Amino acid sequence: MSDTSQNSGYYSDDAATFGDRVAAAREAIGLGQSDLARRLGIKEKTLRGWEEDTAEPRANKLQMVAGILNVSMR
Repeated sequence: MSDTSQNSGYYSDDAATFGDRVAAAREAIGLGQSDLARRLGIKEKTLRGWEEDTAEPRANKLQMVAGILNVSMR
């Protein structure tokens, strides 16, 4: 019995949360949580909250995240 979700990563595009997408984009460019947090001027705990979907960034930080990770804000 094969599970296709294992072949495509830890989440599917349809089921990806904001946090999943931030973590995947961060990992894709080789940044650790502490590196991205430092570049954003936030605490690592704050970034962890975003990636775990327990918190959301303010609009100005969302724009910075998109720019640093080179992704669309959508």
